[in-house]
Amino acid sequence: MPGSPSRIRFVTVRDLYAVFPTAAVDVGIEANDEASQAFVERLAGKGEARAALSYCAYLLARREAIWWACCCVRQTALRQPYEVRCLEAAEAWVYEPNERLRLHALELAAHESKTVAATWIVQAVAWSGGNISSTIGYHIEPPAQGTGQAVRGAVLIAATGLGDRREAVQDEWIRMALRFASGDFNGA
Repeated sequence: MPGSPSRIRFVTVRDLYAVFPTAAVDVGIEANDEASQAFVERLAGKGEARAALSYCAYLLARREAIWWACCCVRQTALRQPYEVRCLEAAEAWVYEPNERLRLHALELAAHESKTVAATWIVQAVAWSGGNISSTIGYHIEPPAQGTGQAVRGAVLIAATGLGDRREAVQDEWIRMALRFASGDFNGA
């Protein structure tokens, strides 16, 4: 991914939940003072991939989270042309995060199926900032947790189509998220 590397931005689970209270519900584990990376690794080691993936969706900064979701969804079978359009629109925004590309993502998200992982990725882009109102003259800020929730949705939907390789692929997605969180984007 282009751009400067980030670092793990929430030291503990409690830190992340303080900023994104909805994450506690999505992850399904109460706040604690465990280090974020250790928490994710523990969840993955216990076979709680859904909780670990959910936590990772919030742990990453918006741009990195969207890039991570793109990488995950690229490992699944894209069946429809609109899935490819959505994914390409999100990837374009990751490489050049500007308002024109965010508005294009907002438009795609409004018109594509919400049962498809790629739609949730463009929704994540749409909720990354700016005005999300489609009415001229009205300004609506995106929800603070919106990108994390949309990324979570994309990754969890993508995981449903993995079949018998689901466990191994989800483990790789979790490791990838932790690499991204620490600023390592090589091998994405």
